[in-house]
Amino acid sequence: MCPKQNRYDKDAGRGRIRTPMAQILLFALRCLLGGIVVAALFYLAYALVFSNHRERALKAENEYLQGRYEELLARSQLVDDVLDYLEVRDNAIYHNIFNVDPPSAEGLLGTETETEINRFYTATETELIASSNQALGEMTRTAAQIDRQIRAINDRLADPSFNTGNFPSTIPLQDFSIAHTGATTGKKMNPFFKTLSYHNGIDLMAPYGTEVHATGGGLVVEVLRQGKGLGNMVTIDHGDGLCTTYAHLSEVYVAIGQKVSRGKVIGKVGNSGASFSTALHYEVRKDARAVDPVNYFFASLSPATYSDMLILANTTGQSLD
Repeated sequence: MCPKQNRYDKDAGRGRIRTPMAQILLFALRCLLGGIVVAALFYLAYALVFSNHRERALKAENEYLQGRYEELLARSQLVDDVLDYLEVRDNAIYHNIFNVDPPSAEGLLGTETETEINRFYTATETELIASSNQALGEMTRTAAQIDRQIRAINDRLADPSFNTGNFPSTIPLQDFSIAHTGATTGKKMNPFFKTLSYHNGIDLMAPYGTEVHATGGGLVVEVLRQGKGLGNMVTIDHGDGLCTTYAHLSEVYVAIGQKVSRGKVIGKVGNSGASFSTALHYEVRKDARAVDPVNYFFASLSPATYSDMLILANTTGQSLD
């Protein structure tokens, strides 16, 4: 309790007297120290309760952002890998279908660096003429190469043995949604044995009884009705070393030796044989070698849809058979 500054001394019989200055200063110092202690206690409480809560929130937000960054980085790497993969697949398509390398405009577009561009502005007239002649020569050679490739493709298309109607270039299921794309060719996890094994085709998930269409014209060379393996299946020879197989069918509508055209209903989707779920197992073979069927869906897919389907098919790690 703070002392009064003025008091009355009854014993001495005197009037008011003043409090010593030292006592006043001591009292002020005590009040100041008390205020500092109270302020320190409030700050400590705030730091322990509110600041810790804020720090935890910031830490959680930082961890979330770090996770998102790593996820976006992984997606970016996936996109780069897919672009490289698309280039490889594009080359494979041209080799398998047209027996040539795909046309490239890289030589025509050029790959000048910033230094080379700056050099262009500081070059003399003689240097510009020499550089232009060199660039013109490279463009002429590139144009000649592309011209040879285009003529090779035209010759391939004009070859009587290359029947565009027989070429398997469509998806065997009408109104197919790419969201129902399963695993394609490559090493996949077997759903029954949980081991990695080579998958020779692509799984196209569809309701039981969905009609299955021939992806190109050809001759039916194999029809099997069995309760194991690929179950009920049909194989069509399209000529030029290309064959397609349709497996796990619930019903088969064609016979060996029968000629079919593209779009012909040859059976219905089922889960016959060793199938984990109702789906069509579809294979494309070139010269008896299994190839990725997605590469042969170009007549049914836009470039953007093709890219999406390719990603789904190749990132699915488990097959259905």
